[in-house]
Amino acid sequence: MLQSQLTKAQAIQVNSIEMPSADMADEDIIARIKVGDSHAYGSLMRRYNQRLYRIARSILLDNAAAMDVVQEAYIKAYYKLDEFRGPDGFFTWLATITRNEALMYLRKHKREVCMDDESISEQPAANQDLPDALMQNKQLGKLIQQNIDQLPEGFRTVFVLRAVEQFTVRETSQILEIKEETVKTRFHRAKRLLQEGFQTYFDETGMTLYEIGGYHCDIIVYNVLAHIQQRQP
Repeated sequence: MLQSQLTKAQAIQVNSIEMPSADMADEDIIARIKVGDSHAYGSLMRRYNQRLYRIARSILLDNAAAMDVVQEAYIKAYYKLDEFRGPDGFFTWLATITRNEALMYLRKHKREVCMDDESISEQPAANQDLPDALMQNKQLGKLIQQNIDQLPEGFRTVFVLRAVEQFTVRETSQILEIKEETVKTRFHRAKRLLQEGFQTYFDETGMTLYEIGGYHCDIIVYNVLAHIQQRQP
């Protein structure tokens, strides 16, 4: 487990690192990393921290564990960059590594992950009667997140990938290593488990889910870059 807090000096250090421009393509940043610019990796982390965290969080249901998994996934990906065959699909590749790290975390902590649709019971995920006071963005967002957390893991991760991260059926199938038809079935069942009103909110207004602030983003960047620097000759 990597550190979960930064000192003021460390926070200043990680924010003072010169990063590639935000509009630089992934493959161009990767090319810089391969010729020795390890700090350029921080740009990729800032680009994908939030999305990878959502994937890990949808599997683990634990904020701290999700951060640990994302950091470990970044470290593993860094040392496997030569295995990536681009230029397209870098985030899908990262997401697959993150998903696998999350499942390894569950196995290590002796938690069973049920991926068999036949063994997943469909239970209502939310109360049908919502008070008007909850119809404010922040409160509703929190309520939505709680209800998504209550979805069975096999449905929850598919839902986050498809509805929140907007992955295609094919990409979701690749990340989760399941058939495309299974992705479609689980996504359909996940939506059925959520309230009709919630689904309307997803479709019409968008949402924020499993958010991590800038400080936590800094922690991930600092931890991963520090690990990489320590291992360099």
